[in-house]
Amino acid sequence: MKRALLLLALLAACERPQGILLWHAYNGAEKDALEETAATWNAAHPDHPLQLVAVPYGAFADKLTSAIPGGNGPDLFIYPQDRIGDWATAGVIEPIEFWVDDARADAFVPAATSAMVHEGSLYGLPLATKSLALFYRTDLVANPPTTTDELLALTPAMRQRAGYAVAYANADLYGHAPWLHGFGGHVLAADGTVDIATPEAARAMEFARSLVVAGAAPAQAEGPLVATLFNEGKAATVISGPWFVADIADGVPWAVATLPKVSATGEWASPFLGAEAVLMSARAKDKDLAFEAMAALTSDASAIVRAKRARQVVPNLAAYNDPAVKSDKVLAAFRAQLAHTVPMPTAPAMRMVWTPYKTALVEILAGRAQPADTVQSVEREVESYLTGPR
Repeated sequence: MKRALLLLALLAACERPQGILLWHAYNGAEKDALEETAATWNAAHPDHPLQLVAVPYGAFADKLTSAIPGGNGPDLFIYPQDRIGDWATAGVIEPIEFWVDDARADAFVPAATSAMVHEGSLYGLPLATKSLALFYRTDLVANPPTTTDELLALTPAMRQRAGYAVAYANADLYGHAPWLHGFGGHVLAADGTVDIATPEAARAMEFARSLVVAGAAPAQAEGPLVATLFNEGKAATVISGPWFVADIADGVPWAVATLPKVSATGEWASPFLGAEAVLMSARAKDKDLAFEAMAALTSDASAIVRAKRARQVVPNLAAYNDPAVKSDKVLAAFRAQLAHTVPMPTAPAMRMVWTPYKTALVEILAGRAQPADTVQSVEREVESYLTGPR
């Protein structure tokens, strides 16, 4: 009798749906859109449903790093690409190029898939992209500036209003990155090694300082000040991401456009491209099935749902053929900006750069340091974190 009951229990266990566990940190409209696309998968795959588990973002990375090696984590998870290098090196995530054919890769904006690559392997399918673009007040700017010279030309009129031509988070590398890349600089070389101390990086710092000296930009601005200046008509333009829309006060006339070219180089001011992606755990129970779910969540149909419901800037090229997505001027502007972005490096060294670079920019903007010396100091500091002091 006991053996029969045990056999029945085992048979029942085999008949239970084998779910695919996915962790995410979405909330609000993004969570709603994810749940809608998961429901579409579940309706088509009742025996292998997607089980969504929300994890607070602040604890997300540490939980993954500790849970997956022990076999206790999710099969799939959604996260930006900045930890791919660490997780790939530690064997936490699974490379997926085996499953990705040319047709699937070509469905995305190339920069978005490039952001998922580490040391020649592809580790995720992109869900949404984030970058900076140019917001402008239509009551102060008739046409968005297409060059930095045109941007600077807004300064005299704005100084008469005790305002600025442009406001942005200029003391942060993320905010400074459009100028860094527009002048031809970078943070890491193609092989992932630190390459900060270049003449191009020094010129970008000089340009950022010149904006302050000319009164075109505030000496040091963070997010709240940037929003206040824009809402009060004290900033004609703002460099920020799609999240800035929520900070714009009711009644403020505004639009968004791509960032201008750097007049001194003729190159586009190119912000970092961040990409949120679905990644696969190296311990996923059924990797073929897990990839099918990844493909479904990042399909053109799912991208259209997320663009409409959550206004995510999706990387799927076909999504922008949808009339509702195509008519969204904010999404269209950030989609256009994707052509002039630099994927955020996935190498672990990138995590060591942010604080030293911020400290350096504060000194440059205040006129207390010289760019050429400063980029050298930043590179030495970052390398000391990686290899020990020279």
